[in-house]
Amino acid sequence: MAMRDWSKTLRRASFRGVPFWVDVEEPEVGRRVVAHEISGGDASLTEDMGARTKTIFVEAYVAGDLADVAGHALEQACGAPGASLLILPMDAGEAAHCLSCSRSRRKDRNGFIAYRLEFMRAGGGVSLAGSGLGQLRTAFDAGLAAASVLIAAQL
Repeated sequence: MAMRDWSKTLRRASFRGVPFWVDVEEPEVGRRVVAHEISGGDASLTEDMGARTKTIFVEAYVAGDLADVAGHALEQACGAPGASLLILPMDAGEAAHCLSCSRSRRKDRNGFIAYRLEFMRAGGGVSLAGSGLGQLRTAFDAGLAAASVLIAAQL
């Protein structure tokens, strides 16, 4: 039986339409559990309070002659308000907020910029297809950032 060629089946990642490469992705899911410790007792009661909000930690990078342009586009996408579509190589796309975006550039790795990204799944019935001026602005900004990366790549 032939082994799956993972490099051909994983997608390129993006947030707000701005592409990046993923070195490590670490989704974190779980339950909110409260322990009720009884005075004078040797056992505690636990209460399941429901699902924790999914958090996703990503070690990402942009690379190439236009890594600086691609990096600035990623930073702009991460800094924009509201939730947007996060696509990672293995999981289905989902609405998420970018909680943090930290850049790491090294002098001996020119053309390669690493990022530590933290996302939180959007809640409250967020619809990426909804209307509204805020969502229009977010879509425009993301499209502009993605377009600048594509135009720069053609130069």
